[in-house]
Amino acid sequence: MRRLGLAVLLAAGCIHGAPRQDDRAIRAIGQQEGWAQQAVSTRPSRAELDAVRSGDFNAVGRARTSFRRLLQAIDRGTWIRNTGSQLMVDDPDPLLPTSFDRAGRLRFEAIQAADEVSSALAEAKGGLSIADLQPGFEAIRKAQASEDRIARLPPRPGGLRLAPAPLPVPRPFIASAARLVSANPELTRELDRLPPSDAAQIRARLADVDRGKEEQQRSAAAAAAAAAPAVAADPGIGEVPAPAEPKEAEAPSPTLTIANDAAALLAKRMPRSITLREDGLFELSYDDAEYLVDPRGKLVRKEAKER
Repeated sequence: MRRLGLAVLLAAGCIHGAPRQDDRAIRAIGQQEGWAQQAVSTRPSRAELDAVRSGDFNAVGRARTSFRRLLQAIDRGTWIRNTGSQLMVDDPDPLLPTSFDRAGRLRFEAIQAADEVSSALAEAKGGLSIADLQPGFEAIRKAQASEDRIARLPPRPGGLRLAPAPLPVPRPFIASAARLVSANPELTRELDRLPPSDAAQIRARLADVDRGKEEQQRSAAAAAAAAAPAVAADPGIGEVPAPAEPKEAEAPSPTLTIANDAAALLAKRMPRSITLREDGLFELSYDDAEYLVDPRGKLVRKEAKER
């Protein structure tokens, strides 16, 4: 009898000392939160995203790794909120509500970061595919379903209800997918592999992207047409200017300017006569020779007189 009683006490002691299921879940929540926080903290910087857009091979590789980790962080946040909401039904641990709320904020940051990274990757040649975005759409659907379930939970003791956490709007990854398909039209058929709601939103956004491109092309063409006359009129820009229209030759001046050679001749002696010729030259006639000068007084030639 004494042996039976001792066995019962030992068994009771072992049960009491064993870790509870809730304790293991709380530790798992801490681990998941730490991994999610690490993914968000190591997200690519603005400079790194610019390098991705420029097509830097190494930057694209790092961004793809970060994108996958951020998608995992989204799922980790959803798991923490689902698990926490279940534990809080019977467990009054004050850390659970804190982790529950913090997971919502952390997941929001992870979604925003993943959306930014996917946008940069969509601009890099070969940086992203529709298949890469599928886990992201799935993570968003699971997060929204989780928040819808949390909103329907009955009040906790004391009449308190758990508040659902918002998700970023507009819907993440839609713009990235539309930009990707716009740049690679052959990917349009890949949209059929997505849920109809996601595919419909991508196609609607794709139409906006294509209209934006057409407007940019029209604006660029109009600007080029407006600048063309100014470019053609400015020889310094490098364009060959249009040949000027030929001007009518000016008639020779009927007035002799007393300057240059004409002034020197007149200073020495006065001619017998000064006559305007039909060819526009002025003839200064002396006894020994005739000096032909232009209207500006420059000597053209000297013609000796025959004796």
